[in-house]
Amino acid sequence: MKARMGCSSRAERGVGLMEVMISIVIGMLLVLVIYQVYEISEGQKRTITAGSDAQQNASYALYVLGRDVSMAGNGIASAAASLDACAMLRPIPVLIDAGATAADPDTITVLYGGSSSLSTPVQFKLTATTAQPYVVPGPVGFSPNDVIVAVQGPNCTLSTVNAGGVAVDGVTGFATIAHTPLTGALGATYSSVAASLVNLGQSAAMGRIEYTVDTTSHALRTQNRLPADGPVSPLINDVVNLKAQYGLDTDNDGTIDLWQDATGGVWSAANLPAQPLATLQQIRAVRIAIVTRSTQYEKDLVTPGPLLMLDDTVSMSLSADDKHYRYKVIETSVPLRNALWNGS
Repeated sequence: MKARMGCSSRAERGVGLMEVMISIVIGMLLVLVIYQVYEISEGQKRTITAGSDAQQNASYALYVLGRDVSMAGNGIASAAASLDACAMLRPIPVLIDAGATAADPDTITVLYGGSSSLSTPVQFKLTATTAQPYVVPGPVGFSPNDVIVAVQGPNCTLSTVNAGGVAVDGVTGFATIAHTPLTGALGATYSSVAASLVNLGQSAAMGRIEYTVDTTSHALRTQNRLPADGPVSPLINDVVNLKAQYGLDTDNDGTIDLWQDATGGVWSAANLPAQPLATLQQIRAVRIAIVTRSTQYEKDLVTPGPLLMLDDTVSMSLSADDKHYRYKVIETSVPLRNALWNGS
């Protein structure tokens, strides 16, 4: 009887308090290790994702800018001589307004027309004021809702062709164009001898497009300034800098001879609009650099700087706090593909 009781007592022994405490400690250590592995993995994932986003933002921003810059001068170059004295529409394909320092973004303004036909100047057949319809030799190239500009020396008036506003005389073939003036010399009289009319195309297909960077929200923004100032629209996030240079063909041999900063002298935004047409026609390409920043703030310093752009001619220093972010610098050279402008 005693032997059976002793055997039963040994068989019913369980886990003691010591074993339970050891198991809890081991489990806590395992949880801690798993959490640390997860934290490191998530941090790396956020860094990779943020870096990828910065890369995509830079690529898309460069694509949008490159698309507009390549169209610069389109529909304007063939009328360059007529528009030369018009301050509102001087044929500057691209205007770069340089930032004060290497860390301050440039502003890039692109001018192009959107006419589906050749935008050569058409001479007036009758003297007219801006309140009267314009009469030109024929209706070719003019359609309702086109943006047109009447030019005579420094006087120029921007208008839109009215719906059903093109009427053709069956005998003379002259076209009478009813229009609504928008801006410019609204009270001017245009002579049948010296004035001309230029078609800039539909308003949605033409304009003076201005690209700026909001240094507070770090957004690349766009605004169409013609035929009237449109809204400022954010385009790309996490853009911290935008830099550009003119590509100049100084000897008219079709080859870029010089990459020119838009600072000081002739090529500053303040002085370039006053330069002669021959100077403006030296612009054959634009070199653009975009700098984007990841949204992930890193604990360690990950970008010591400086950031170099445009063949290392621009050096952007970083503050102590900025060095905790990762950056992408992408640049490209965009030729002005308008054959008329390049062939001038």
